[in-house]
Amino acid sequence: MLNLVIPEPWLWALRWLLFLGPLLAVVILAARRRDSPRCLVGCLFAFLYGIAMIFVTHLIAMHFGWWRYGSDALMLYGLPVDILTGGAILFGPVPYLLFPNLRPLTTVLPIMLCLHGTLFQSLSPMVVAGPGWWFGVVFVFLIAHAPALYLARWTEHDQHLPLRATLLAGAYGVLAFGLLPSLIMVAMGGDWTFQSGAQLFLSLPVLAVAFIMGLSAVQMFVIHGQGTPIPLDHTKKLVTTGIYSYVSNPMQLCSALGWIAIGIMIGSLWVAMAAAMAWVFVAGLVRWHHRHDLLVRFPVGWPEYRANVPEWLPRWRPWSNTVATVRFDAGNTWHCRWIACLRRRHAVDLQIDAVATHKLSYREPDEGREFNGLAAIGKSMNRINFAWAMVGALILLLVLPVGYLSAMWQQYRTAGISNG
Repeated sequence: MLNLVIPEPWLWALRWLLFLGPLLAVVILAARRRDSPRCLVGCLFAFLYGIAMIFVTHLIAMHFGWWRYGSDALMLYGLPVDILTGGAILFGPVPYLLFPNLRPLTTVLPIMLCLHGTLFQSLSPMVVAGPGWWFGVVFVFLIAHAPALYLARWTEHDQHLPLRATLLAGAYGVLAFGLLPSLIMVAMGGDWTFQSGAQLFLSLPVLAVAFIMGLSAVQMFVIHGQGTPIPLDHTKKLVTTGIYSYVSNPMQLCSALGWIAIGIMIGSLWVAMAAAMAWVFVAGLVRWHHRHDLLVRFPVGWPEYRANVPEWLPRWRPWSNTVATVRFDAGNTWHCRWIACLRRRHAVDLQIDAVATHKLSYREPDEGREFNGLAAIGKSMNRINFAWAMVGALILLLVLPVGYLSAMWQQYRTAGISNG
């Protein structure tokens, strides 16, 4: 392990090199891959995920004393913004563009450990290493850098849609509800100090509903649209079910409510006013996207949907132009109680069939996927009203990922047995 004494002017030059070098490299490398749009989209996603998770992981590292930064220039809560940006480029788009088949855990991690092991303790006062810094380097890599590289690969090859949608949702959550409010407070004043219990009592339910809506919107795009909410990786089918049967812009509504709730929680009017950005975004870019993308791709379904589903204020009862089917076992007491509940509440466009089966199932028309058990209950809740739909969305957010991960594990075990 080297323990060099680097002159401070050289450290400043190194700091700028860590920003400008990756920036120049990614511009040159991206120009070479301009004939592969999905590759470039994957690199953009890798950068966005990287900058979000580097922000989070480095704050955690500094909290536990693994390291700290000694400068006062271009700092955001003790983290250099230029190093944050340069690191997101250097350990995301750059290695993927250079080596698209790179294995992050077996190649990138050893390289990072070697570089940090030889130089990390020589960067004081720019970076001051503390106890456990080696563990911190591995932690940042596993949370921020490795998933960014996988996200780029999966996006380019259109693989593992649920996993890459999860990474994108996590990145958006950090950028929208962590990094952006932090930038606003640095610029306008304020900090992450929670206010009185009454303000928390008012804001937490709003924040919970906002997060459920936003995550459910991503999940519906994955399940029914076979894509993500981001236009650069758009859906293959028009999504009109789930939260989208109540409001057409749940992601923007989630953002607006989230900023208002966070602003109330920390007593920052400026953060709460960020909700206006969501309205501007919808009035400008989203409506432009609707006219020039959705109307072109879905000329039959989109106009009818747009005429019946509002942008901001959710409907109380869902809009539907298709009839879904619920099948249940008439001999099962719990099935019968749930079916009675659906009938009492006049579920919208829901055909209920008693069949000789031992499972409760739900199926959307013209779709091959069937939802069973708790997932069927969650899906059928969406056919009642907005309040029930939020409960159903929460059930689906908990149940479906477990099923997906279980299926992945079974495939992994089967592949291992076959190879063995």
